[in-house]
Amino acid sequence: MKLAQLTSENLILLDAVFDDRLAAINALTDKLELTGKLTDKQRFLDAVLKREEEGPTALGEYLAVPHGKSDAVTEPVFACAFVKDELMWQGLDGDEPVNMIFLLAIPPAQAGSTHMEVLTTLTSSLVDDDFRDELLKAKTAKEVMKMFGAEEEELEQASSVAASEQEQLEDEAGKDISKMAYPLVLGAGVLISAFLFLLL
Repeated sequence: MKLAQLTSENLILLDAVFDDRLAAINALTDKLELTGKLTDKQRFLDAVLKREEEGPTALGEYLAVPHGKSDAVTEPVFACAFVKDELMWQGLDGDEPVNMIFLLAIPPAQAGSTHMEVLTTLTSSLVDDDFRDELLKAKTAKEVMKMFGAEEEELEQASSVAASEQEQLEDEAGKDISKMAYPLVLGAGVLISAFLFLLL
């Protein structure tokens, strides 16, 4: 799974400044609502805050992954913020500093598979110091999307569209040939029949 499949440029905040983790969660939830990913902002927010109460969502490596599973979510998606000044977030050993926050929004039907896949992709990518440093240096959301694999995604889609168009052209060419071939075959059959008739 490429991270670019689950987010977009308008769901990325750079040089973000928050008073605390609740302010960060609220700001990222607003982003999800503005892009039409939520049918009920408050219901989703309640799910995220309930999860926050159940246990820590800071995973070390300056990364926090708050998340909510709710039927108010239209499709699996995440909004993210790269924080200008480190923010304290609840981790396994108490509060720890974070500078990257990924808010995951997951519909209940995909709570198992998609949720785990996103978490695995995120953590395996962000455990790489170089990748993390590059993300934090990004000046635009477009650069972040590129690092999330957006260009590869576009190339794959373009390749898929091209293959589909090629198949369509081949089908049409096949139909055209068969349209032309039918009268030729029919004509040849008539000539052969006429020739045989003359021999009789």
